[in-house]
Amino acid sequence: MAEMAEVIAFLIEHYQDFDDCPPPDDLGQILEDVGFDDVQINNALMLLAVLSDNEESAVQAYRSDALRVYTPEEQDALPQEVIGLLHFLENADAINGEQREFVIHALLHMPPDEITVDMAKVLTLLVLWAHKSELPVLIGDDLMMALHGVSTMH
Repeated sequence: MAEMAEVIAFLIEHYQDFDDCPPPDDLGQILEDVGFDDVQINNALMLLAVLSDNEESAVQAYRSDALRVYTPEEQDALPQEVIGLLHFLENADAINGEQREFVIHALLHMPPDEITVDMAKVLTLLVLWAHKSELPVLIGDDLMMALHGVSTMH
């Protein structure tokens, strides 16, 4: 988890927004020069490619008043705390249904021991950064703690 969080933290801290990121080949070289390994770089580039594809075909396929029912496979893979976090973030209007589904999809493709609340927070930050979304300060502070381990509010 820490490895993916470090890459995402680097991206968020070094690029104002998703559009400021260099093309994938250049970004891959930058991440390699900084010291990230091939697995970290490939995972980050894959997530960014999925986010880019979602941006280009941004169709609001999720009704805001719809109830999200988790499949038995999702319930087995996702800790209850992660499901609770996503529910909280959506109810607080910090994320929408499409963003929630991106986080769920990304989590389900990770090794089981990496599916944690902190990883869900890191992925949420990534999708919000990519979508240039603003979020309430207290929620943003809590999410940033997953990257840095300390509160960013003063």
